[in-house]
Amino acid sequence: MHLSRKKLFVPAVVAITIALGGGLAGCSTGSTSGSSSTASAGASSDTATIPSSFPKSDVPIVDGKILVAKGDASTGWSVTVIPTSKTGFADAKAALEKAGFKAEPNAKATDTSTTIFDGPKYTVILSTPGQAVTYAVSPV
Repeated sequence: MHLSRKKLFVPAVVAITIALGGGLAGCSTGSTSGSSSTASAGASSDTATIPSSFPKSDVPIVDGKILVAKGDASTGWSVTVIPTSKTGFADAKAALEKAGFKAEPNAKATDTSTTIFDGPKYTVILSTPGQAVTYAVSPV
Protein backbone atom coordinates (compact mmCIF):
# COMPACT_ATOMS: atom_id res chain seq x y z
CA MET A 1 0.00 0.00 0.00
CA HIS A 2 1.39 3.39 -1.01
CA LEU A 3 0.46 5.13 2.26
CA SER A 4 2.23 2.53 4.41
CA ARG A 5 5.34 2.71 2.26
CA LYS A 6 5.35 6.50 2.59
CA LYS A 7 5.00 6.28 6.39
CA LEU A 8 8.13 4.13 6.46
CA PHE A 9 9.97 6.22 3.88
CA VAL A 10 9.54 9.66 5.48
CA PRO A 11 11.30 8.90 8.82
CA ALA A 12 14.15 7.23 6.95
CA VAL A 13 14.68 10.21 4.64
CA VAL A 14 14.46 12.67 7.54
CA ALA A 15 17.14 10.68 9.38
CA ILE A 16 19.36 10.65 6.29
CA THR A 17 18.85 14.39 5.79
CA ILE A 18 19.80 15.08 9.41
CA ALA A 19 22.86 12.87 9.08
CA LEU A 20 23.95 14.64 5.90
CA GLY A 21 23.41 18.02 7.55
CA GLY A 22 25.66 16.98 10.46
CA GLY A 23 28.27 15.78 7.99
CA LEU A 24 28.13 19.11 6.20
CA ALA A 25 28.93 21.00 9.41
CA GLY A 26 31.99 18.81 9.93
CA CYS A 27 33.21 19.51 6.41
CA SER A 28 32.94 23.28 6.50
CA THR A 29 36.54 23.77 7.60
CA GLY A 30 38.07 21.31 5.13
CA SER A 31 39.71 22.37 1.92
CA THR A 32 39.96 20.62 -1.38
CA SER A 33 42.48 21.31 -4.09
CA GLY A 34 41.67 20.58 -7.69
CA SER A 35 38.25 19.65 -8.95
CA SER A 36 36.33 16.45 -9.25
CA SER A 37 33.38 15.34 -11.32
CA THR A 38 31.93 13.68 -8.22
CA ALA A 39 30.13 15.95 -5.76
CA SER A 40 31.89 16.22 -2.43
CA ALA A 41 30.85 17.78 0.87
CA GLY A 42 34.52 18.57 1.44
CA ALA A 43 34.65 20.98 -1.49
CA SER A 44 34.08 24.08 0.63
CA SER A 45 35.37 26.63 -1.88
CA ASP A 46 33.99 24.91 -4.97
CA THR A 47 30.39 24.42 -5.95
CA ALA A 48 29.34 20.77 -5.86
CA THR A 49 27.88 19.20 -8.98
CA ILE A 50 24.40 17.71 -9.01
CA PRO A 51 24.65 14.02 -10.02
CA SER A 52 23.79 13.40 -13.67
CA SER A 53 21.07 10.95 -12.57
CA PHE A 54 19.22 13.67 -10.61
CA PRO A 55 15.75 14.28 -12.15
CA LYS A 56 16.37 17.94 -13.04
CA SER A 57 13.41 18.10 -15.43
CA ASP A 58 11.01 16.85 -12.72
CA VAL A 59 12.43 18.41 -9.52
CA PRO A 60 13.31 22.11 -9.79
CA ILE A 61 16.21 23.36 -7.64
CA VAL A 62 16.47 27.03 -6.59
CA ASP A 63 19.31 29.07 -8.02
CA GLY A 64 22.34 29.33 -5.79
CA LYS A 65 25.57 27.69 -4.70
CA ILE A 66 25.30 23.89 -4.47
CA LEU A 67 27.06 22.87 -1.26
CA VAL A 68 26.27 19.14 -1.24
CA ALA A 69 24.87 16.94 -3.99
CA LYS A 70 24.83 13.18 -3.54
CA GLY A 71 22.80 10.16 -4.50
CA ASP A 72 21.54 8.05 -7.35
CA ALA A 73 18.32 6.69 -8.82
CA SER A 74 18.24 3.63 -6.57
CA THR A 75 18.82 5.35 -3.21
CA GLY A 76 17.52 8.86 -3.89
CA TRP A 77 19.36 12.20 -3.78
CA SER A 78 20.22 14.90 -1.29
CA VAL A 79 21.03 18.40 -2.51
CA THR A 80 21.82 21.39 -0.30
CA VAL A 81 21.81 24.87 -1.83
CA ILE A 82 22.67 28.35 -0.54
CA PRO A 83 20.05 30.28 -2.54
CA THR A 84 20.88 33.53 -4.30
CA SER A 85 17.61 34.92 -2.92
CA LYS A 86 16.86 35.62 0.75
CA THR A 87 13.50 33.88 0.19
CA GLY A 88 15.08 30.59 -0.87
CA PHE A 89 12.72 28.25 1.01
CA ALA A 90 9.61 30.07 -0.27
CA ASP A 91 11.08 30.11 -3.79
CA ALA A 92 11.83 26.36 -3.61
CA LYS A 93 8.32 25.63 -2.34
CA ALA A 94 6.74 27.71 -5.12
CA ALA A 95 8.88 26.04 -7.81
CA LEU A 96 7.91 22.55 -6.60
CA GLU A 97 4.22 23.49 -6.54
CA LYS A 98 4.51 24.97 -10.05
CA ALA A 99 6.07 21.66 -11.19
CA GLY A 100 2.98 19.79 -9.93
CA PHE A 101 4.10 18.76 -6.44
CA LYS A 102 1.55 18.92 -3.64
CA ALA A 103 2.56 19.79 -0.08
CA GLU A 104 1.18 17.38 2.49
CA PRO A 105 -1.89 18.95 4.11
CA ASN A 106 -0.45 19.22 7.61
CA ALA A 107 2.85 20.68 6.44
CA LYS A 108 3.67 24.27 7.42
CA ALA A 109 6.17 26.38 5.49
CA THR A 110 8.06 28.81 7.71
CA ASP A 111 11.55 30.26 7.62
CA THR A 112 12.91 27.24 9.52
CA SER A 113 10.75 24.43 8.30
CA THR A 114 10.42 21.04 6.73
CA THR A 115 7.72 20.36 4.16
CA ILE A 116 7.00 17.09 2.37
CA PHE A 117 5.93 17.31 -1.27
CA ASP A 118 4.33 14.49 -3.23
CA GLY A 119 4.69 14.30 -6.99
CA PRO A 120 3.78 11.71 -9.58
CA LYS A 121 7.33 10.31 -9.76
CA TYR A 122 9.13 11.62 -6.65
CA THR A 123 8.65 12.57 -3.02
CA VAL A 124 10.65 15.61 -1.94
CA ILE A 125 11.39 16.58 1.64
CA LEU A 126 12.31 20.25 1.56
CA SER A 127 13.96 21.64 4.67
CA THR A 128 15.83 24.70 5.82
CA PRO A 129 17.65 25.30 9.07
CA GLY A 130 18.23 28.92 8.07
CA GLN A 131 19.56 30.21 4.77
CA ALA A 132 20.43 26.83 3.17
CA VAL A 133 17.72 24.75 1.48
CA THR A 134 18.02 20.96 1.44
CA TYR A 135 16.16 18.64 -0.90
CA ALA A 136 15.83 14.94 -0.06
CA VAL A 137 14.40 13.35 -3.21
CA SER A 138 13.20 9.78 -3.52
CA PRO A 139 11.43 7.91 -6.32
CA VAL A 140 7.81 7.07 -5.49
